[in-house]
Amino acid sequence: MTKLKDYKFFLLIGSTKIKFEAIDTNNEIYFSKKDLIDNSSNIENLDTLEKFLKNHIFDIEKNLDNYVKDINLVIDHKDFLFVNLSMKYSFDGIKFNQNRLNSLLVELKSQFKNTIGNFEVIHMVINKFIVDGKTYSQLTELTNYDKIHLEIKFICLNKNIILNLKDILSKYQIMVRNLICYEYLKEFEDFSDRKSLIFAHKVLNGLNHNEVFFSNKNTKNISFFEKFFSFFS
Repeated sequence: MTKLKDYKFFLLIGSTKIKFEAIDTNNEIYFSKKDLIDNSSNIENLDTLEKFLKNHIFDIEKNLDNYVKDINLVIDHKDFLFVNLSMKYSFDGIKFNQNRLNSLLVELKSQFKNTIGNFEVIHMVINKFIVDGKTYSQLTELTNYDKIHLEIKFICLNKNIILNLKDILSKYQIMVRNLICYEYLKEFEDFSDRKSLIFAHKVLNGLNHNEVFFSNKNTKNISFFEKFFSFFS
């Protein structure tokens, strides 16, 4: 039997429904609770989230026989900001260096955050790798090169929206662990709304090999990319 500590908790906040699910390491749903929203209310009307938590959180915790201390939010919102940037990098004749490229990605994210005002980066994804005029979908397809051109997509959300969501959840002693963009999930093959939170769970576990994950403990550590670039160690 899977222990409760092995489950991840997800909450989808959309324009037509709010849904909670506890998902295990095998991407199986242990418990689910959903409220349909009858009107056109969306995330801007935070009353729907307040109502869901007020009506269901204690029942959810009773069914789980434990407290929900942290949660992953999947957000369906029209005001996500999608920005595409290009980056060229030269290794100056030096063999591929994972640490140098990791540091460059950290610096790129930092500089980008300084230009987008009151927005937070939710996802950072490398869409293309271009070497010698040839386009590759994954870095693992490459072997030796001195220069690389990356096309990177940033997905961002207004900080005020994030703070409002966190404030509401904090009233129930729930911390927001991760934020996931619903529109980003829809880009994956075989996605379905019914399995949206399972896809969110897969994304947090590296479904997209080109997504850059930064460790919360150390912003200079790119946790998944360290594994990703290990092919070239």
